[in-house]
Amino acid sequence: MQRMRRLIQYKMQRMALCLVILVFFTAKSHAQLGTPPVVAVQPLGLAVQNGGTAILTTTAVSLTSMRFYWLYNGLPVSTTNTTVVNVVVPLVGTVSTLTINNVSAANAGSYSVRIVNGVGSVTSHDAVLVVLTSTVSNVVSNVVNIVSAGTGLTPAGFKLQLSGPAGSNYVIQASADLRNWVPISTNAAPTGSLSYTDAAAVNLPFRYYRAGTQ
Repeated sequence: MQRMRRLIQYKMQRMALCLVILVFFTAKSHAQLGTPPVVAVQPLGLAVQNGGTAILTTTAVSLTSMRFYWLYNGLPVSTTNTTVVNVVVPLVGTVSTLTINNVSAANAGSYSVRIVNGVGSVTSHDAVLVVLTSTVSNVVSNVVNIVSAGTGLTPAGFKLQLSGPAGSNYVIQASADLRNWVPISTNAAPTGSLSYTDAAAVNLPFRYYRAGTQ
């Protein structure tokens, strides 16, 4: 009977030791977890003239190293004409910059970045890239240009500054998918310069524009 008691006591001591070790490793794993990355500065949308360069940036902070994955409409960005540079700025965080060279209508859309560390991940807000294009008719002299210096979002709507042949009627078209275009305005341009503000743009997440002569 005494031998059996010693055997039971020995097994209970081993079980207690295993329990202590289990608790120790569990506590240690929780201590190493930390927190997922935090987006300190969200990427901002922008409008770029066709053939220009688009630069999108975001800043994130984390207690551990991070990896940045830029997305275009929810999918990884193409590496054909893009570069990504990540720079650690002391007391600020890690700044990730996506540069898109020689942009075209194929690059227009929503961009975001997924940031991952050893604990978890976070995805930034969407930043919309608008590519400003011009419609060219069969006659070269009838080219209508969208002037980027006078084009951009205002409290009243999205403002377009157009330049083209004097004495023409400019037709402005808009699209939500770059496939289906709808005329939204036709205006006379006696001097060749025209400014137009699309008030409906303030209620839309994004919109594409093009212009030509009538």
